[in-house]
Amino acid sequence: MSPDALTARRPIVDIRTRWRAGIALSLLAVGLAAVAWWRPLAPAAHPRLRLSVAMALAAGTAFAALLASLRGRGPWEHRAFLAFLALALDGVAQAAAPWGWPGWPLLALLVGAAAVSEPLGPALGLAALCGWLGFTEVRAAAGAPAAQAAAALGFLALALAVNRALRLEQVRFATVRAELERVRHGLDQLDELAAGASTGPTLSLRQVSEDGRRARGAERATELETTLEQIVSLARAATSAHALLLFDVDRRRDVAVLRCADGPESLAREGQVPLGADPFGFVLQRNQPFYATDFPRLLHALPWYRSATRIGTLLAQPVLVGEAIAAVLVADRVESQALNQSEPELLRDFAALIGRALWQARESLAREELGTEFRAVYQVSSNLAKLGEAGAVQRVLLNAAHDLVPTLEAAAFVTADETGTAYTVDDETLGWPREFVGRQVAITETTWAAWMLRSTEEAYLLESVADERKRMPVLVLDEDVRGVESLLALPLRSGDPERSGLRAALLLMARRGTFTASVTRVLGVLANQAGATLVLIRQAESMKEIAARDGLTGLYNRRAFEESLARALANADRTAGRFAVMLLDVDHFKKLNDTYGHPAGDAALRHVAKLIGGRLRQGDLAARYGGEEFVAILPGADADRARQVAERAREALANNPVVFEGATIKLTASFGVGVWPGAGRTRDALIGAADAALYEAKQGGRNRVVVAVESEERRGPEEAEA
Repeated sequence: MSPDALTARRPIVDIRTRWRAGIALSLLAVGLAAVAWWRPLAPAAHPRLRLSVAMALAAGTAFAALLASLRGRGPWEHRAFLAFLALALDGVAQAAAPWGWPGWPLLALLVGAAAVSEPLGPALGLAALCGWLGFTEVRAAAGAPAAQAAAALGFLALALAVNRALRLEQVRFATVRAELERVRHGLDQLDELAAGASTGPTLSLRQVSEDGRRARGAERATELETTLEQIVSLARAATSAHALLLFDVDRRRDVAVLRCADGPESLAREGQVPLGADPFGFVLQRNQPFYATDFPRLLHALPWYRSATRIGTLLAQPVLVGEAIAAVLVADRVESQALNQSEPELLRDFAALIGRALWQARESLAREELGTEFRAVYQVSSNLAKLGEAGAVQRVLLNAAHDLVPTLEAAAFVTADETGTAYTVDDETLGWPREFVGRQVAITETTWAAWMLRSTEEAYLLESVADERKRMPVLVLDEDVRGVESLLALPLRSGDPERSGLRAALLLMARRGTFTASVTRVLGVLANQAGATLVLIRQAESMKEIAARDGLTGLYNRRAFEESLARALANADRTAGRFAVMLLDVDHFKKLNDTYGHPAGDAALRHVAKLIGGRLRQGDLAARYGGEEFVAILPGADADRARQVAERAREALANNPVVFEGATIKLTASFGVGVWPGAGRTRDALIGAADAALYEAKQGGRNRVVVAVESEERRGPEEAEA
């Protein structure tokens, strides 16, 4: 490299020059402090003196600030800057003296700030300067000797008090932080192994949640801490050690954490040591004990003593949990050539005892976690098994998820249709917009719900929905997923979806890290139970539907009709509504059977059922009443509307003959209609009126519609009076 290049890379002001400038500025500050005896900046001072001191003070403050702002500044530059800052504040006080404004509050603030940010030596030096300036201020104001002494010594007392209080607070904070770190490390140790092991429902579910798990972990950690302290104390007595310490190995942070110790007062009760330092580095690398004696460079500077302690011998033994080193047991003595008789074997036995205690505590916590999960699953599963309605199953599962994860942000159920081509967002939702409910989405679309329904049979956890390179909506295509962090998708299935007919899922959203392994396991089991319950409900509904259908025509049977009629009567009476009952009878059906045979009659009945079902409105109910008679309930229909429906069905039968084995068979039917409440307020009265109208249609020549005439006897007393 050329000399020019070297010159170009040198700092603007080199270190030696800055050091000399710092000393010069410090001497200038001393001179200005001495001149402050005469209060040169007071209005009564000579103008030339005032101007000279002001210029020197301004130049010195500016130059000191420049040097203090440079990178790699030395102590003299910084001290000079603090001194000129105090002189500048005193100069302001001198100029403001005629108005009665004292300068000591500003100087006190400066001393307090320096006591917080600077070591004790520089802070006391600045306090001495401010004390001198305060003394000159009080003397100039003809203050009493006591006031002058207070001004001189008060700043020193302030600096000393603030600095000492700060140091004590720092020590206290470090102690508390180390204790918290030790407890946290103990909890984490229990968590790591517990994760590897495999009163009412709400209480049990909350016990599975993160807060409940932490509470149980804290209890077990406290019990383990007591056991370890007893073992350490016993080991110290057995080995006659000067001090005996147990360090946990934290490989994630690459430190050894002091867990418990027994020894003299000079022994620290908390602390951390890098794992690369001996004896920990040796023990971890070679997986064998460490022994050192007559090694002052190591033994006279052990980091777990608060003060210098001359240790002559040190012995460290690894603590194994399984095949991994989980901790290190350390014993030391003041004497050299010690701990070399029976002590190594004793320490090895105590290390093995500690390893067993750690393993048993973790196994106990793991068993407790599994027991808690089992109780929670059992109680909620028992409730699920008792339910007979799909919405109730979804509500129980949603409540269970909320109890497990109180910070749950959103939840929704999606169910695929019978064809498996689309899914619907069910009514039981939490956190998602209500306009999403009822939306249908093709199962081939790019949403997490569609992917879950068509792809996976296991619970799936995604911790970074919004961070994905290609953001995919969760429920519907026009959904904004910005801000979504953690998504847990749980399938609600029981066996093969093709055979069970159920393809559904529960999707949950929360903050990242909310869905722990324990919570995911419990929710997965509950989702499987909910899926099995939903399949049973569907099967029960299917069986009920089959039992309510007529085997020949596929319409509802008479028992189902009677149940529906009872509900229609109760609803109309409660809401002051109206409905109609339509009876029809196939004309000359006996002749059809005699001519073409009973198979042809069955074909004719199926044909009639198909035509009637196709001519009714949505919400109407058709049933086979018996033999060749059919009946229909027409909710909300008055006499005119019921007549229109009956005429449409009659014309369809007359214009669409049935074809059976090459024979075309013409069909007609007679219809009788009764309208509630005019034709009758009770079941028997209403059916009787419709049957009488049907008989009238038969007598009138068949293939016609007759509506029962309303009569005062059939209407209620209020309608009769009206």
